Amino acid sequence: MPSSSAILETKAQTSGGMVVVLNGFPGTGKITILKQLQALLAPDVTRLLDNHLLIDPAQALIPDRSDAHHDLRQRIRASCFGIATELAQRGFIILLTTCLAEDNGGRDTGVLQEHLDIVRGTDVPLYWVNAHCSLEELGKRVGSPERRSGSKTKLTDMAILNKIVKENSLISPREGGDATIIVGTLDASGPLADSVALLMKLVGMAGRVKVISSDGSAK
Repeated sequence: MPSSSAILETKAQTSGGMVVVLNGFPGTGKITILKQLQALLAPDVTRLLDNHLLIDPAQALIPDRSDAHHDLRQRIRASCFGIATELAQRGFIILLTTCLAEDNGGRDTGVLQEHLDIVRGTDVPLYWVNAHCSLEELGKRVGSPERRSGSKTKLTDMAILNKIVKENSLISPREGGDATIIVGTLDASGPLADSVALLMKLVGMAGRVKVISSDGSAK
């Protein structure tokens, strides 16, 4: 799927901060892409928050995915997102991963609004990018030894992933409200460097970083 973007709401932007949310199904490579992007940005003004850092504490304490489990996840998000708002208003670039779908009973719609609330009432833009990947490539990534041996609660069952992808579609914001929301799509099926370059173009970072070659020269 080709990369594209659309502005839902435009406001004056007075700070250099921004929030970038990479939304995609398991195995899309969200955290890998954002880690590579983070490495190209100034470390003193960039923060990366992986979705699993918010999920894993709740999973460790209340592993049954009950209402209590989801309530704990919401409280963890509220604390972290509040700090993200403060940092973004101070000029930080906040990078987030998530996996939110349209057709899951409505729970993800509320979580989407929590993400958008990070920038509501501020001049900070939020870029919502839905990352897509071919099923063939998803299968390779989900079944990789590195993923299976990881400590995070990541999905490694391709049968379950097939069901998720077939029965759901990635969620997208439909209104900006009191916020600047830019929505885009990213084909993450190809090489990592290509995905990072496309994402940088989508969020307007292409001219904000210098890529250093092996001989030390800047490009």
